[in-house]
Amino acid sequence: MVVVACFLLLGCVQQGGVGTGQGPNLSGGLPEVKNIIPLNMCGDGTCDRIENSSGMCPQDCEAENLGADSANQTIDGKNATLYLGFMVHLEGWDDTGSNASFQRHTEAVRNYADVFEKHGAKLTLESKEYTDGCIKWNENVLKEMENRGHGIGVHADAGVGTNYTYVTFLDELKAGKAELETLGVEVRHVSGICSKLDWVSAARDSGYKFVTGQVAYCVSSMPPGVRPAEYRDCPSPAACHQVFPGELANRTYPWRMENGVDWLTDDAQNGKVVMLPASGGLSCMWEEKSGNRSGQKCEFTKEDINASIEELEQAIALSEEGRVNTYYLSNSLGSELNSTLLDEWLARIDPYVRSGKVEWKTLPGMYDAYMESK
Repeated sequence: MVVVACFLLLGCVQQGGVGTGQGPNLSGGLPEVKNIIPLNMCGDGTCDRIENSSGMCPQDCEAENLGADSANQTIDGKNATLYLGFMVHLEGWDDTGSNASFQRHTEAVRNYADVFEKHGAKLTLESKEYTDGCIKWNENVLKEMENRGHGIGVHADAGVGTNYTYVTFLDELKAGKAELETLGVEVRHVSGICSKLDWVSAARDSGYKFVTGQVAYCVSSMPPGVRPAEYRDCPSPAACHQVFPGELANRTYPWRMENGVDWLTDDAQNGKVVMLPASGGLSCMWEEKSGNRSGQKCEFTKEDINASIEELEQAIALSEEGRVNTYYLSNSLGSELNSTLLDEWLARIDPYVRSGKVEWKTLPGMYDAYMESK
């Protein structure tokens, strides 16, 4: 019978000897064979019944059991919720020059939305060239996404250039906001504005309420003497695109910014613009944690999923009662993430949502929760 079971499960690995006891019948009438698991099953992110009953795939079943067994418990006895989001930059496609390109980009956007909605998860789409495509081809996909419950904002990619002035900065930020608003969506936030100029004041003077997607280059607006030494002379946003602040504990809550000189200081009295701090790209999670990131492009793998879940658990542990706790990752679309792996990542998060430790939010939803708490 052991041979039959192994054959049907496409190969077995024996660990510590074959058990001889008979357990509950599995589907298909096969008896339970203790200490026997199929090849390639462990590490796939899914807690299969045979894995769970054997206790031999903790990397798959630990998070699942956390959600099932700890639904009414909290880490270290805390009763706090972490708001979780996912920021997607819509950029890098020929959305106005080619309708075929725009349609492929649109298909990718809708695919993302479908996968996220399957898990009750929320996207925040930050548009750049894609806004022009929606207008030119008269297909309002961004309003469609907002109607489906996802957040919308501007990805400006502004603030840097030869002889670049504050007036030019304001003009670009205002134009991006106004253009997106012609599609009938609510626009309150912007990303991609780190600059040597006062990007906080530029966001405020352009009518934005909060900023997302900060990176290390954002310190360039601070006096050189108070910048972290490793980012004191950043030549460009691309060269200093690291996650910042480096400590996760400093990226799990929003704060108010008064200006770009001391934007890391929470100015509850004078700050008119809220920072909703980001925690890096999903496809680069393993590279960031292992120190193996050599460039801006990273391949999305299971290692990234595992690294992401590890950091998510750390963010949950840092969450505090009475505070709006936030955490979100990002992706540039750009290159579309593998949908099977993306679905696997979302499935790994599901138990934390069921336990009440995590709640999906759009980034505008996080901003609203923060403002309501004040």
